[in-house]
Amino acid sequence: MPPPLLRRLLASVHPRNALNTNTTFSEQAASWQNPEDILSVLMVIGGDIVQRAVAQLAGTGPGPFCPVAFSFGWLAYSVSALTSAVGDGRLLPQPDCPTYVVNAKTGYTRENASWVLGRLLRDNEARKLKGGSLTIAFFHTDHTRPAGVPSRDWVYWSGVLVILMQLAIAVIPGPLHGNWVVLIVTAGGTLLALVGSGLGQWRDEKYAARPVNPTTGREVVVLTRGNGSTFAMVVISDRAGIRLEDLAGGRDKRRLITSVMTGTLFLLWIVLLLTVEGLEMDAWYLLAVGGLGMLQNVLAAGATRSSDALGFHFQERLKDDVVKEKKVMQTLMRAEEREAGVGLALLPLYFPGELWPEEQEFWDRKR
Repeated sequence: MPPPLLRRLLASVHPRNALNTNTTFSEQAASWQNPEDILSVLMVIGGDIVQRAVAQLAGTGPGPFCPVAFSFGWLAYSVSALTSAVGDGRLLPQPDCPTYVVNAKTGYTRENASWVLGRLLRDNEARKLKGGSLTIAFFHTDHTRPAGVPSRDWVYWSGVLVILMQLAIAVIPGPLHGNWVVLIVTAGGTLLALVGSGLGQWRDEKYAARPVNPTTGREVVVLTRGNGSTFAMVVISDRAGIRLEDLAGGRDKRRLITSVMTGTLFLLWIVLLLTVEGLEMDAWYLLAVGGLGMLQNVLAAGATRSSDALGFHFQERLKDDVVKEKKVMQTLMRAEEREAGVGLALLPLYFPGELWPEEQEFWDRKR
């Protein structure tokens, strides 16, 4: 006998008339009582959300643990991950915040290819001080905490809480109706999700950069969206942190074991889908489990987080670490006075044309 979803698809090709109206109503009522068919459909949407949620929490630990809850989008993600495994071999998504990375010493500008670096700019931009046409904030790396080791914030702990809640919900049909399939599916899906999000390549890609020399190294890098943006952050890595220009390059960190594991997980997700398709009762519990997981995935994927939670640790910011004036040119001039090279490096981005004579004279003196 074909599975329920296939039976519904086959039945849909037969014309309906007034004689089978009662049957149609009965089928709809049965769907609301036990929506097992919709579960199979939901399992194939939301893969991009899962990918961004894992990118947010990868490397938080302890060990490979990454609290991204089991949800309907994991099967769809496993398909895209398999495609990537036989292609460019990358796990992290492409940056969702267009960013220029500017070296304040050399003036060299590159487009960012690092997802986490784009999120660092986006999340700090969301918290920037209001007022002025351009705000430039200075950040000094912290010597006491290593870069690439994220702090655990509410996004992390919400993932842990949701996983425990999902398992608690999945247990209910067991003692009530003797149906342990919901718990088996939930536990299996959670295990597959934790294995997939715990692959070591996630962290390798996320923080693929050389460390700054702890004795003589000093780098000043500016992150900005470019001409027209109202925020730029200057990261001063003085004998601490990682080299952001390396990170912006999006270095290749593919592993053979990742490709093998990705293919294996894809097959196991298919098995889980078939198990869900065969569920005959208590589908509402599994729908609640998957819906709760999807909510956690959405929150994790889009949440604005602190720099510490992203794995970048900075010293406490002082009042003079924020530069803003009424005009962009005045802000760049003040930034140049604050840290040599910053204003000069940003000048071609914000003012690619000719300058007024007094402005040109100022910058000629700074060169």
